[in-house]
Amino acid sequence: MSASIPKCEVGFIWSPELETFDFGSKHPIRVGRFQMVKDFLEETRFLEHPNVKVIRPRPLADSLLQRIHSSEYLKKVQRISITGEGEIDIDTPGFKGIYENAKITSGATVTGIEAIISGRVNHFYSPTGGFHHARYETGGGFCIFNDVAASVYHLKGQGYERILIADFDVHHGNGTQTYFYDDPGVMQISFHEDPEWMYPHDGFIEDIGEGSGRGYNVNMCFPMDSGDDVYRYAFDEIVPSLINFFQPEFILFLPGFDGHYDDPLTHMNLTMDTISYVAEKIHAAAHRWADGRLGVISGGGYNREVFRYGAGVVMSVLTGRKYEIPPQTPPFEDDEGIWSEVKENTRKVKDLVFSALGI
Repeated sequence: MSASIPKCEVGFIWSPELETFDFGSKHPIRVGRFQMVKDFLEETRFLEHPNVKVIRPRPLADSLLQRIHSSEYLKKVQRISITGEGEIDIDTPGFKGIYENAKITSGATVTGIEAIISGRVNHFYSPTGGFHHARYETGGGFCIFNDVAASVYHLKGQGYERILIADFDVHHGNGTQTYFYDDPGVMQISFHEDPEWMYPHDGFIEDIGEGSGRGYNVNMCFPMDSGDDVYRYAFDEIVPSLINFFQPEFILFLPGFDGHYDDPLTHMNLTMDTISYVAEKIHAAAHRWADGRLGVISGGGYNREVFRYGAGVVMSVLTGRKYEIPPQTPPFEDDEGIWSEVKENTRKVKDLVFSALGI
């Protein structure tokens, strides 16, 4: 932790209620996912850190729920929740109690937001959240209710005017993008795998927002097998300038654990070192511009060990307590073809976005 960054109060959002879901034993999101993180943070003694508080989440308020989703969609989720029959989408099966579970897992993010606003903590980390594929009238991509959108609306209601969504999940945050595409008060920076072959098959570089929000929606795409070096190059070329221009008052951060080379659902080639690098930069930016106001929501990540390591990395960055990342050897190096494509994509992003913003 930099000497210029003060000691931070960190909230860990936790309740056994987060585990009241059942997508099935073969689904990538399995029961025990969040309990595993809690157990890991206890084993590594992060929860004993004097500046860490365990915060119990509250269900998402109906007023926010009704703002982020249509009444027809909410009725659909409630019907599935009662009967246990039906699906949110082809990849998101329903189960009994899905409505209540989605309210608590999405409410966890807003609970963390409220803890920061109240001054109880500087940062929070939630083992759940980051349901960025849910849109106003639909869910999918393992997402029921869009907690990111709910959090932004809650922050706006509290008077925050510049909110940064730093979304480094390998899957583009297509749902969140639809809420704020024309809003210059919300900057969404998404680093994701090329939508040509990666779900949800959108989030193209040319999609930079519209109207007064033009330039505030940023999509950086990476070819398959992109590793640490090209990723850090693109980050350093794009992200610091955007953050310094926008000067966010609050940052919501999805670390992108599914960018790791061991993730079974993606094709990136990152190590935990780069995930830590990005987290450190975002943490420093929160202290520089947002008085430390930073919420971290886990998002994707479908290798159990990597998901645990990610929790260790995040808590290490937020608390300043050292955590040794296990040795890692990615199977590929960034070759000439990858470098060429990433440099070209980076150039396109800067040409489109920086010019739109006057940077």
